[in-house]
This record gives sequence, structure tokens and C-alpha cells, in this order.
Amino acid sequence: MKNKNYCFFLLIFFFLINLSYSQVVVQRVKLDPNNISAWFQNTGIFDQNTLIGNLAGFEWPKGSGKTAIFTTGLTIAARVNGIIRMASASYKGEYAPGYCNNGIPVTNSNFKIYKVSRGDNQYTNPDWANWGLMVPYGAPFVDVNNNGTYEPAVDTPGVRSAASTIFICMTDGFPDNHIVGEGFGGGTSPLFAEVHMTAWAYDKISLSDMQFINWVVINKSTLPWNSAYFSIVTDPDLGWPDDDYTGCDTARNLGYCYNATNNDQIYGIAPPSVGIAILRGFINKNVVPNIYLGLTAFSKFDGSPSVPCEFGGSLLGAYLYMKGFKNDSTAWLDPNQLIAPPNYYKKTKFLYPGDPETNTGWTAFKGSVPNCGLDSSGTPVIPVAPGDKRFIMSCGAENLTVAPNDTQTIIIAQMIARGNSNLNSVTKLKQLADTSYSIYSSGFNVGIQNVSSQVPESYYLEQNIPNPFNPITKIKFNIPIWKGEGERIISLKIYDILGKEISTLVNEQLQPGVYEVEFDGSNLPSGVYFYRLIAGDFIATKKMLIIK
Repeated sequence: MKNKNYCFFLLIFFFLINLSYSQVVVQRVKLDPNNISAWFQNTGIFDQNTLIGNLAGFEWPKGSGKTAIFTTGLTIAARVNGIIRMASASYKGEYAPGYCNNGIPVTNSNFKIYKVSRGDNQYTNPDWANWGLMVPYGAPFVDVNNNGTYEPAVDTPGVRSAASTIFICMTDGFPDNHIVGEGFGGGTSPLFAEVHMTAWAYDKISLSDMQFINWVVINKSTLPWNSAYFSIVTDPDLGWPDDDYTGCDTARNLGYCYNATNNDQIYGIAPPSVGIAILRGFINKNVVPNIYLGLTAFSKFDGSPSVPCEFGGSLLGAYLYMKGFKNDSTAWLDPNQLIAPPNYYKKTKFLYPGDPETNTGWTAFKGSVPNCGLDSSGTPVIPVAPGDKRFIMSCGAENLTVAPNDTQTIIIAQMIARGNSNLNSVTKLKQLADTSYSIYSSGFNVGIQNVSSQVPESYYLEQNIPNPFNPITKIKFNIPIWKGEGERIISLKIYDILGKEISTLVNEQLQPGVYEVEFDGSNLPSGVYFYRLIAGDFIATKKMLIIK
């Protein structure tokens, strides 16, 4: 009996240790392999720099000191037994590193933000060496030998072809981390969500102004989440923060911010436009057939005190914003769609879905209807003043239920583009959103591509084209049917003239075929370089020349 009591108290002791660890020691990691430099924090927020105070954390171009977003996060809200619960992430974040098991949050020192970059290995980066600790929680890796099991000495941590990858497993399950005044709602009892977040970016030129984020959300409570909504909450301070407008493109599931004039105090003439595209939304499994939900609402919570139902708001108000309403349940009205005179406008859940450059549809330039108190008529349109804007991009539904242990996934791209004017920058951003969706649709096949169904008879490494090049070239090679024993790993690496390894383009098993891989030498000086293909006993090396 004494031993049983000892074991019981020992279990309680370790349980209390896990709970006390919920007092988050804030960890911040920067994702910056391309033109964007963005901070990610272990409380669930990103794009905010909290190293010294609270500063904007989405810098573009990297190293310029100019920033375009102040903060962003994924906020989840639902009704549990009829009561609103929220896992909020906007300005502070209610998450902590760890996982959840039947409504019990657990953490230890293994749970933190992990970051790996191309060129790292188990000797140079502890996160690389310890990546396997997070693989059971969804940390991505390249299965080099295609055996379905992560092997630290063989497989490559991170997203395939990404220049850098960040991963964290976190939960909102610790009650002490739920605080009133988080910034957007917050302060409820936990939802007991377990969230696996992966963020990554490529150094390929065409993708150098975007980053990708994937959240896998699991209901780890014992109760269903009803009327569930998942929202990207963003405070975009585009250069100088007090001269912005926002808008959305419902066809592209895109929300964005742009400068109200063609001259920003920070970015100067022709300032950029910054935005977020939902590439994959949640699945409503409560209807047959199941429905993929994209952008279900684009709302705002900046407003002004003169329109009280658009300014601030309680917990219920934040939930209503996520649904696409004002904070007192009043519907937004589209003044570009007059139903009947005078001032009877169409109700909508999407603010400013028009196109700024062509001036078609409803844009911020055309004003808004300051209706409150459930009023949907009779109120005149007033101008929208440029200012410090904040928006909510939502994906959810009244009949969306997330059952215990059910999993949902949302994938976004955050991006920035600069055109020849403030309005043309929005058009360029939309084009970049199309590119991000193409990458998503290809299964993020950014690196190596099988360019022919032909099965070659022998190995062959072609000369890169073009050569000389600046800064991009393509390398093509043939892989025949493997007739040897054991596994065959295909390796294609770049070396400088001294034999130092510069980049690994391929390191995995490949099916027989003709492959092509793009190499970007933007960060390399002019000179002679070599690329080497190794496949079993086959080794081939060729020379290439960068001229800048």
C-alpha cells in the first residue's frame, strides 16, 4: 500500500510539473531564407517582434528595416456545451509548447520551436539532430529511402526543397495561458486544441516574396466543438501604419492591405501590398458530400468609436467578427449593391471585395455603411478614412462540428508584392496568390520534377542550361531501372571550385525517369562551380559558370 501511495504522489508530482511549465518562457525564431524575414513565437503568434517591446515582425525586403505586418495568428473559436471557448492568437497568443491528451495538457523540454535549414546537419544544428522527437507530432521530413519511417541518419528534416522549415507542436490546454485582453477575444476556458504548425519558405526567385504556413488542428478534448470558426487575425502595418486600406478577393481566398495613396512615409512611391491567401480551408464533415470551406468571411475590427459596433468588442463580439458580422450581430452592407432605394444595400460577410486598380466592385475608396443595432437600411454611405487597419479572415460554419480527436488542416501563404503604383501592387499581389495556389496544387513540388514518362536505359547527367547563367539554370538527368541490390539514393549536389559543398538539390530515392531540377545561384559570386550526380556506383560531374 505504501508503494502504491508513493507512485500515486509521484504521478501527481510530474503532472504538476507539466502544468507549471505552462508559464511560457517565450521563444522566438526567425524564418528568413528569402526576401521576407518573419518572427514566429511559441505562444502561437507570428509576424510580431517581441524581443524588445512589441514591434512589427514581418520585414520586407529582408535587412531593410521596413516592415509590412505587425502581428498575425490563428484563432479558433467554438461553442462547447453552448458556451463560447476560444484559443486566441493575435497580439500575445494563448498557446504553449506541448500536446493534449483527453483534455489534459502535457509538456516538457522537448516541446519548443524547431528550425532546420538547407545545409544543416546533425552536427551543426541540434534541432536537426533532435527532429525525430517531433516526427510523431507531425514534423515533416523527406523520406529519403521511402520506407515510411523517420531515420535520423538517412532522412532529411523539414519540407522537401524548402530553404528553411520551422515546426512546433503546441496546445491551448493550459488555463493560465488564457488571458482577457489577449488582443482579440481570449480569456475563456481552454478548447484543448493540439496544433501542429509548420512554416517554411523557398529561396527560388519566383517564390522569394512568400512564406507558407500549415496548421493541423486536433480536438484533444472529450467534448465536440460546435459552430466552429478558424480565423487568421492580422494587424498589417504597411510601412507607416496610419495610411492603409484593406480588401479581399473572394475568388482567390485572399485578404490584403495596401496604401491609400501612392506615397508611403516608409516605403516611398509605389508602396507594396501585403496579404494572406487561404490555400486549403477546413472540411465540413457534417454535410454530405463533405464541403471544403475556403474564405467564409472577411471582416475587420479597427473601425472608430463613432461606429461602436465596428470598434473593439467583447468575447462575443470577437466571435461575431469571425462569423462575418459586426460585434452586435449587425450585418455588413455592400453599398455597391443597392437592393432598393433609399439606402437598402445587400448584406455581406466580405468587406471590400472589389478591385482597387480597376475601381470595380466595393472597395474602401467607395465608403461604407455605419449601421449598428441590427439596422440594415436607411443609413447613408460615409467615407472610409485611411488608418491602422486590422482584418479577420475566417473559415467556418454554424453547422461545422469538430468531434473529439477529429483533425482539420488549414494552409496559407503570406506574401508581399510591389507594382508600379499602390493599386497596381494589389494586382501584383493577386498574381502572386495565383502562383502560391499553383505551388499548393502541385503538392509543393518546387524542386525536382519528372519531365518525361520515358524510362531511360542508362544514367546520364546533362549539361546545365543555360550555361553560363545568371542567376538560374536547369539541370536534367536520367535514372534507369535499378538492377542492383539494396536501396539506391540519388544525390545531386553543387560544389565550389575548392570542392566545398554549396547546395544539395536532390538526396532521395527516385523512380526511373527523366528529371529536371532548377538551381538558383542568386547568393553566389561569379565563378566556376561543379555539380555531381551520384546514384549507386554511377558518378558524373560537370562544370558550370555563373557570370554576374
